This record gives sequence, C-alpha cells and structure tokens, in this order.
Amino acid sequence: MDPKARCELSMAPQPPALTFIPTVPKNRIQLIVISVLLVLLAIIIIEAIIIGVYMTQKHTERVIKSIRNGSDGGVVEQTMMVNNQESVVALHIQNNMTSATVVYDYKHSLIGFRVQDKSQCSVVAMDSVNVPSIREITQRIEHFDEQVSKDVSLAYSFEQGELADRTILGTTMNILCSDVPVYWAER
Repeated sequence: MDPKARCELSMAPQPPALTFIPTVPKNRIQLIVISVLLVLLAIIIIEAIIIGVYMTQKHTERVIKSIRNGSDGGVVEQTMMVNNQESVVALHIQNNMTSATVVYDYKHSLIGFRVQDKSQCSVVAMDSVNVPSIREITQRIEHFDEQVSKDVSLAYSFEQGELADRTILGTTMNILCSDVPVYWAER
C-alpha cells in the first residue's frame, strides 16, 4: 500500500459546520418581508380611518353640559348636543322633579318636546314661533351664567292639537317620540 493512500483513509472526515441561526430559503425571506410590510400597511390604513372618523365626528357634533341652581333651589342639569351636519340641536333638561327633551330640527323646520312623565310628544313648526339659530342657541347655553335678564329665555307655551303624521316628521322627531303618540302643538 502506498503511504499516501493510507493517510487519506485513516483521516476522519471534517464534521459539518454547526450554526445557531437556522438558514431560511430566499423565497421564504421574501414572503416574510412582504407579509410584514402588508401588516404594517394595514395598521397604518386602520389608524388613518380611525383618526378620520374621530375628526369628522368631532367637527360635526358638539356637546355642552351645564349644571346650575334653579329658581326653586333645586339643581338643573342641561345637556345640549349640536349636530351641524344634520342641522339638529337637542336639549335634555333635568331637575329634581322631572326631565324633558327639546329637539330643534332645522332641516325639517320642526321643534319637538317630550316630557318624561307624560306619555306623549308635541311637535310645532318653526315658522309659527320665533326660533333662534343654532349659533344663537349654542351661545345662550355657553354663556348662560352671564345672562341676568329674562329677555333671552327660550320659553314656549302650547296646547295639544291634532295627532301628527309621523311620515312627515323626519328621523330625528321619530326617534325622540318613538314609543309615544305625537301631537301637533298649538298656541
């Protein structure tokens, strides 16, 4: 035997190189990168939509809440929601004895009244009464504590008239008076 041949036969083969990081095929790396980019893109789109909805709602609806002492010594709580997009102002007034909701629907030129203790709702056309604009109502509620004069109060006095046709009242009034009969209010 040749000494060179013996040497080659007696040497053990080199052990395979071991690494702690597994190797990933190139096509899988591309798939992982594309998946991560798509997830990030989806998150950015969802965040943009949520911010857009929040900003839109913030600019279309406004809520003003005030609490003060009434003339009888009780606490009167007023919550006003202004929706400029729908041209609606809703006032919820609550004191120790009762609560009432008044809705000014400028789109349909109607004012709706609902007192919680009564099982009816009253609606009056805006053209039959002197109605302030949305801006004027908002200013009156915001600056109510500064007002001393009774000249700026919003007071209406009506009697029950005929039963109203719900089809001409619009969505806002139908929601306000959904579970009670609706009557036209007359002076």
